[in-house]
Amino acid sequence: MFELERESDFFRCMSCERALLVQNVEILFDNKLLLDASYHHPKDFILNLNNCLRSMLFFVESSTKNAPDWLKTCVSVYREKNLDKYEMLKNLRDVSMHQALIFPKESLVMGLYRIKSQANYVLKIGIGDHGGPGEYAWDIAMMNSEDIFHQMLVFHSMTFMDLEHSALAECLGMTRKWFFKMHFKNKRRTFDETIDVYNLFCDFANGLLDEVCEAFAERKGIRNSIRFTASQSEHNHVNTILEIDLYPSLFKDWWEDEGMEPLNAGIRLWRWRGRRLEAVDAAHKRHFGALSTSADDYVQALKRYAAMSDDEVSAESTFDGFFSFVNLNDWHAKRAFGHYMENSSVDPSEVMTVHRLGRVYTDDLMSGRKEVAVSGERFRTYIQDLALKLEKRLKRPKERRSRKSK
Repeated sequence: MFELERESDFFRCMSCERALLVQNVEILFDNKLLLDASYHHPKDFILNLNNCLRSMLFFVESSTKNAPDWLKTCVSVYREKNLDKYEMLKNLRDVSMHQALIFPKESLVMGLYRIKSQANYVLKIGIGDHGGPGEYAWDIAMMNSEDIFHQMLVFHSMTFMDLEHSALAECLGMTRKWFFKMHFKNKRRTFDETIDVYNLFCDFANGLLDEVCEAFAERKGIRNSIRFTASQSEHNHVNTILEIDLYPSLFKDWWEDEGMEPLNAGIRLWRWRGRRLEAVDAAHKRHFGALSTSADDYVQALKRYAAMSDDEVSAESTFDGFFSFVNLNDWHAKRAFGHYMENSSVDPSEVMTVHRLGRVYTDDLMSGRKEVAVSGERFRTYIQDLALKLEKRLKRPKERRSRKSK
């Protein structure tokens, strides 16, 4: 199951009818997120841009061929309304697939910014030009933004900013844009212009996904609150990297705000992924020290969780132990019954079932999905029955169970 389907009732409804469509939506959306995340890393941005062009054109082409009428109509109408954008993107995709990677050129603007919101900023004083691509020295051109950040902002730092950054919501930063020279001719017209390739892709792709979701909601008679398109100012949390993104700890002191976090979309994504991995590591170490200590302890845990309501499972004092028992049930079983499963009272398939049913139930519970009533009942019934089976097995004389004879 893809993440959109896992986290959204709307996309679960869509998946019941067109699972492939939901997968294509998510692939296009995730490629766009990777494009955002790599915006200030030229090599990664170029690779992700080419992937985005291919996934977006595949989405359009697959939706106008082997697709239901409502989807064909929706995508075809949207394409005709945005024909210039579509033909430029199609040309870029064709070049990328059959000739060479699309290799856009950059422009840089740096200066003093005022933060208007978490996503949008205003450039108060700056140097540079976003009218088209610029020419830069070898030690600046196509370098990661964080690697040239201080080098590009020495003048502004000396001229416009005090060392302790006493002006709230103001700091130095750098905006990057990506341009590509379009020059081709088709049956309809000649294209000869320099385009902001990121904006071109995002405007078309986000609008397309919004139209598809709206058409599906209208057809099914359901409410649609999904929006991929978001208005952004010229300087925003994707194309601009600020001081606060690179050293937020100092801004916590300077602006006396312990909740200060980076704003840039890419940096936030990488920090979130890093913290998530650290949390996974810490959880495994913590849970390893609290495994079931014996067969009886394992059986009692089965009984305890079988008797708990949804609210009791999700309580702060309970959930960590419950999650450990479900997610690491194989570790609990090994500690409780020993490492050699062929001589154990519990079967590996039973442990696998506890894990699978428990994870489905946990996902439903954490997401607040209505399916939690069914998945919770299925999980509780299984572990309650398993507890009874294990109690009977443990009461038998200590003899090895032979599965080969069964």
